[in-house]
Amino acid sequence: MYDVWLMLHFIGLALGVGTGFAMFTLGLAAADMAPADRGAFMRRAFALSRNASIGLTLLVVSGVGLVMSLGVSAALALGGPMFHIKLTLVVVMIGLFGYMQVLIKKAKLPDGAASMARLPMISRVMLLLGIAVIISAVLAFH
Repeated sequence: MYDVWLMLHFIGLALGVGTGFAMFTLGLAAADMAPADRGAFMRRAFALSRNASIGLTLLVVSGVGLVMSLGVSAALALGGPMFHIKLTLVVVMIGLFGYMQVLIKKAKLPDGAASMARLPMISRVMLLLGIAVIISAVLAFH
């Protein structure tokens, strides 16, 4: 069962962090567009956020499955302090992701320019958090 959880974890990772890289690249591609066109383009690109939601859900569910497969005390002992850092970063990421979902919902409204303006910075922070979680996971279980 451990291998199944691990496969699901990697699929969730690809969906979640892959969405961050895709949105970063789309943001760069849209930088030279007229503001109205850029807003319309990025509103359509928000469809990718569904992949991020699925990825984050898979990561959390499969992460719990992995910990349960190993046993909670064994997983905590095996991962050491880096595992605790990883878990803390994941909690921060979940909170920030929820905030980003609220901003996306507001950005889709006709008067959503202020929310739209905050999204690039939040997206970059989410991408950096995703990379930090990967690094801490590798260091925890290396």
